[in-house]
Amino acid sequence: MIIEAATTGVSRRVDLGAFLRVRRAALRPTDVGLAENLRRHVPGLRREEVAALAGISTTWYTWIEQGREINMSAEVLEQIGEALRLRPDEIEYMKLLASDIAPLECTLEPDVPDALRALVESHTAAPAYIATPRLDILVWNDYVAKIFGYDQDGDELSRNILWRLFYDPSRRDLYVDWDGTARAAVASLRHNYAQYHGDPYFDRLIATLKCHPDFAKMWALWEIRTPGLAPFRIKHPSLGHVELTTVQASLGIAPGCYLVVFSSKKLS
Repeated sequence: MIIEAATTGVSRRVDLGAFLRVRRAALRPTDVGLAENLRRHVPGLRREEVAALAGISTTWYTWIEQGREINMSAEVLEQIGEALRLRPDEIEYMKLLASDIAPLECTLEPDVPDALRALVESHTAAPAYIATPRLDILVWNDYVAKIFGYDQDGDELSRNILWRLFYDPSRRDLYVDWDGTARAAVASLRHNYAQYHGDPYFDRLIATLKCHPDFAKMWALWEIRTPGLAPFRIKHPSLGHVELTTVQASLGIAPGCYLVVFSSKKLS
């Protein structure tokens, strides 16, 4: 499976432009120290306002939003990010979209060492699983099976976190804040996709998920979330109300995979 780097680079630039337009539209002039103009006819900041705040020409900034194949230094991208009040991880996301780095390739059947599988499956202290960057669950322990209902006999989509969130009705009853949990998962997928841009497995999943109106709406927000501590609450039929916090780490011994371990706190 070979992904053409040149084609992907152009597509990434298009995504960069879309990301900037959404973030520009989300800001009010007063957010960046500008006076509010009552005759303003467009939401958010104007292109020329962002360009001025970033210290670059309006033409140059317009070309970036249009996805043109132009050279952008890290300094310019940082200036744009600061003008749009982006977080450091969002600025790094911009830099990746602007780069010509060849995308990674995803596989749905990565090589997970038997010893690592056994370690996760036998872990009894807390829920734990191994997943792909697409958020497909590959290996999990009994805790995860009990809480989330993953089945070894399930097909590809039934073991995908995003697909289950949007297409499994029981998920809306499981999560106390389904909307917040779903948005965080979509933001994680958006973050991961930048590294696998154009990958057929990613594109196939995203196309399927876009058929769901709630996913399509959240995907259009252009939110991203990098791995880290992520607390959420569930209301389980037998476990009751529980707060779970996930810790995620990439696996050098299983390239392309992530290990996720939970801590839990009983609420009721």
